[in-house]
Amino acid sequence: MDLASVGIVVGVVIAVALAVQTVYWVVRYREDAEALTLQKRLGLVEDEDDIAARIFLQARAKRAQRGSVDQILLQAGSPYPLDVLYTRMAIGAGVGAVLAFALTRSPLIAMLGVMGFGFLPYQILKMQAQARNQRLSEQLPDALDLVSRSLQAGHGIADAMHLVADEMQPPISIEFGRLHEENKLGRDFRESFANLLRRNPGNFDLQIFAGAVLLARDTGGNLVEILNSISGTVRGRFLFQGKVESLTSEARFTGYVLGGLPIFIALFLSWVQPEYLRPLVTDPLGKLALGYCVTSFSLGVFVMREISTVDT
Repeated sequence: MDLASVGIVVGVVIAVALAVQTVYWVVRYREDAEALTLQKRLGLVEDEDDIAARIFLQARAKRAQRGSVDQILLQAGSPYPLDVLYTRMAIGAGVGAVLAFALTRSPLIAMLGVMGFGFLPYQILKMQAQARNQRLSEQLPDALDLVSRSLQAGHGIADAMHLVADEMQPPISIEFGRLHEENKLGRDFRESFANLLRRNPGNFDLQIFAGAVLLARDTGGNLVEILNSISGTVRGRFLFQGKVESLTSEARFTGYVLGGLPIFIALFLSWVQPEYLRPLVTDPLGKLALGYCVTSFSLGVFVMREISTVDT
């Protein structure tokens, strides 16, 4: 492959990456707008002068400047610094390039190896963040029951948070422990809950919990009854989510097969018969077809993911 062909392939890959990134930021902006609206409805954000609003808007502006990697680290519990993640991605990209080129002798496959192995640490981190977020939601009903019983026993809300931090397992104990420590050090509950939501921006159950507590503190009401209602709702949603996953398991498995089949076939043909796919990177028409295939495949994966997502 000559230098011009390599440049064209790199240009196609960059164009596809930019297109996917543009779609991602459009969707992310809409999610941020909806999240901010929800914050206002829950009473966590009154106006742009409110401290919770400033924290939320500053976090969103920071993410827009630096990307969502720092937010993913926060959601994953900050297992390591940001520079460690970038170092792992660089090492993964180098290992992927060497292995792919050594096995196939194809520069195109080597670039795919760079992208695949380079983003592998980031994908692992996202999986850790999703698992932690799921674990938080699973532990929340038991935590709310414990807070409710503590309030019925005559304890204050801060003491109830401390009880959850002592009696339950991470990560819910860590988050409630931070709430208690921040309030103990003099920080207002509204700001403490804003920090909780900033660390876990994708957890709707925590948003409902924070809004209920702050609303009860500001306007009064039976907080014990509210927490019991939230606990029952979260448990019911998990039951419904389990039913949805069981009913859609076949469709999701089909999507995984259809999504991975083109990549598997391309890698297999590059290993068994490298000359068979060479026109895709040497012939101008082949390059055009390759760019179209990569673009349509990426858009198809994105659309299939959106269609198969069921809000629970």
